[in-house]
Formats: sequence, structure tokens, C-alpha cells
Amino acid sequence: MNKVIKFLKNEYKIISTLIYTTCVFGVVFEFANFKREYFWLGVKCASFISAIFLFIDWINYSRQENYMKLSQDLEIENRRLLNQATIDRRELEEYFLLWVHQIKTPITVSNLILQKSEFEDKNKLKEQMFYIEEYTNMAINYLKLMDRDADMDITSISLDSLIKSILKKYSMLFIEKHISLDYNHISANVISDTKWLSILIEQILANAIKYTESGTIQITFEEDSNTLKIRDTGIGIRSEDLNKIFDRGYSGFNGRINEKSSGLGLYLVKTIANVINVKVNVQSTLNVGSVFSIRFPSN
Repeated sequence: MNKVIKFLKNEYKIISTLIYTTCVFGVVFEFANFKREYFWLGVKCASFISAIFLFIDWINYSRQENYMKLSQDLEIENRRLLNQATIDRRELEEYFLLWVHQIKTPITVSNLILQKSEFEDKNKLKEQMFYIEEYTNMAINYLKLMDRDADMDITSISLDSLIKSILKKYSMLFIEKHISLDYNHISANVISDTKWLSILIEQILANAIKYTESGTIQITFEEDSNTLKIRDTGIGIRSEDLNKIFDRGYSGFNGRINEKSSGLGLYLVKTIANVINVKVNVQSTLNVGSVFSIRFPSN
């Protein structure tokens, strides 16, 4: 309706001219004493011609309006894409600044070990090389997630097989840090992407190992809520840090004290969780431990 009103306002000159001409001819016909049927015939002809003209003008006007709207939509979308590209570039720069900081630590430790005359810390060196590899993979996975067309293969996954392969990968760290594992067979299957779910669980497990000294890590699955839980007896997380631990670059009080964190691992967890549609929550008590819960959609 607004479009029609706007069109009529644009065409007011033609409409006004038609009305004015009709009135003038009406007066002329009245004073000249012409037959009125000729007047009405002229009015009908003029109205018909004007209607055709207005109809053609309406079609052109509608096309022009559509083109203008399309142009505005394209301009808005172009601005949105430019803004998104700027945000993505800034996020990428910030991420890799943090990543460089994080990977420097194991490299420095490795160099110190290699400088020793006696090479008695072979296992310690292996541990640091493991961290270097993990941080490199973290960067690669982040780059893949930044790709809007990241490959996804949603399928039914055996949690037991997936978790056992992850535990095998991290077995060296369990042994090196004297951490005991409490894990029993899980018979459940979940619908997700194998690769990204594996990376998500790895990051949570790596975080648990990092902040647990000679304690226990327990992995369980609650079928009633379709939730995987990873519980540790580590140093825990302060209550004021809980709402921020998934933010990029936020290492919290514990990370700053221990100089072990750059705040990338859990940020990657949150990013992956959004992509594969799982909910990740954490409960923690300082100096007692933490519980990370991964809740899957109902099958």
C-alpha cells in the first residue's frame, strides 16, 4: 500500500493535469452549449490513455524500486561480509599471537634439556615435543574451523572406541605425571563428527592433565542425559573465572600462576562445540577439581 501511495505522489503532475484539463473542458462545453455526451466521451478517452500511461509507468516504477532494493541489499551484504572478514582477520591475528606465546614454552624447555651435559630427561623431552605437536595441531584445527566450508561428516560414533584412541595418545602424559585413570567401557553411540568431537575431547582431557598433579582423571557417560563427563582432581578453577574460561586468550588465575596456559584450548572447545551442536559445561571447586560435561543431542 505504501508503494502505491509513493507512486501516486510521484505521478501527481499527470493526475493533476488530467483533473485540471477535464475541469477546463467541462466549463468550455458548458458555456459553448456542446452536447455533454461528447464531453464524457472525451473524458473517457483521456482517462483510458492516462490509465495506460500510468500502468506502463507503474511497471517501470516497480522495476526501478526492485532494482534499488536489490542494490541496497547487496550493499548491506557487502558491508556485512567486509566487517566479517575484518573480524575474522583480527581474530586470526590475535589467536596466532597467543599461539606463538604458548608454543615458545615447550621449545624453551626442550632447549634447556638439550643443553644439559647428561641426557637424563629423555621422557621430559618427549613430553615437551608432544606439547609442540599438540599446539601445532591446535593452530591447524583453528584454521580449518575458520573456513566456513569446513568438512563435516555427521555419523554414529562409538564413544568407547573414540575415547580409547585418545587415551592411548595421551598415555605418556598419564605415566609421566603419575596420574591414575578411572575409566570403564562405554557402550553408547552418539551422532556427531568423529574428527571434531575427538579434538574437543582431547582439548578437555589435555586441560585436565595439565592442571592435575599425581591425582585421578575419571571419564564416565550418563545415558539418561546423554552426557560425557571428564572429572579431574586438579587445582580447580576459581568461581569468578568460570564464566570466562571459554573466552579466547583468557587463562585465568591458575593459568597465570602456573604459566601453562594462553587461553586457546578451551576457546577451541567452545568453537567446536558450536559447530557440532553439543553443549559443554564446567563445574569446579578450587583445590578440589573440575568436571567438564559434554551433552550430546538426543539420538
